[in-house]
This record gives sequence, structure tokens and C-alpha cells, in this order.
Amino acid sequence: MALPVENLLGVLALHVMDEIHDQPMPASLSGLTTRAALNAIHIYPGCSIETLREVLDLCHPAAVRAVAGLVTAGLVSKDPGRDKRTVALNLTEGGLLELERVMAARDAMLKRVVGRLDNSEQIQLEVLLVKMLWHETRASPHSMRLCRLCDDGPCLEAGCPVENRATGLPMPIHQVTT
Repeated sequence: MALPVENLLGVLALHVMDEIHDQPMPASLSGLTTRAALNAIHIYPGCSIETLREVLDLCHPAAVRAVAGLVTAGLVSKDPGRDKRTVALNLTEGGLLELERVMAARDAMLKRVVGRLDNSEQIQLEVLLVKMLWHETRASPHSMRLCRLCDDGPCLEAGCPVENRATGLPMPIHQVTT
């Protein structure tokens, strides 16, 4: 049986994912896979379908279908890869605009949720999240999957616990970021 704190964390995690999932997408595309694919291609420009497959934890045919949908929607381009068997995936201008819209909605929702806490509570939460994420992270590609919907800029500046753990670095020391 779950402890109350475990149950509460699970409910909050589902609430956050439901809100991200409920953001409108182009009619032909939907779901967290599309959002995560746009973000992954942004973070890893020129990545292959295989890299995207690993980040999204998809089988190869599902990754190919996801890319085909993004290309058809005009959000991603398939450019020549490093060899004749691969393609390099890049966001189009429309893809970048869609990603910015999705991330702005994500950021607004997270600001609202975290904004329920005062400054000292936010600092406590950050310290606890860093510790939990550092301990739960396994090697890449698991780390890429964990961060598939992240805004990696602020996290990398502060010392990302997921990135640190995946690359063998120590747990980041908390820095006041609020």
C-alpha cells in the first residue's frame, strides 16, 4: 500500500501530465509523443530516427510513423543524414513555432502549480526534486527520456540532476533559483 506522500506525488504527476496532454495540437497530431518529438528534435537537431526512437522509447516502426506525421504536418524536415541509410531530423519554422507554443503552455501551467508555494517552500521542493531525480536516473537513453518534455536551458544552467547522473557527475548542489 502506498504511503500518503507517494500517493500525493502520483496524483500531482498525473495532473501535470494531463494538463500537458490537454493542450491543443494540430488536428492530425496529438498526444505526448508529438510534443516530446518536437522537443527532442529541438534539443538534438539533426538527430536520426534511431536517436528519436530511443528518446521517445518507441519501436522503430512507431518512430517512423511519428516522423512521417510530423513531416506531413510541416513541423519537421528530413534532411540528408551522415550516411545513405539515415536522415537528419530538424524542426521547420512551423515546428519551432509549435514547440514554442507547447512549451509556453507547459511553462505557464508549471508556474501556476509551483506558484502555490512560497519562496522557501519552492527552494525545499527544488532540493528534494534534485535529490529524487539524481537517484532515479539511469544511463542514457533513460536520461533523454526523462527530459523529453524539459526546457533544458534553465535546468542545465543550474546543474541538471538527470544530466549529471547520466554522465557520472555528482548530484548538483542547490543554488537558489527562485
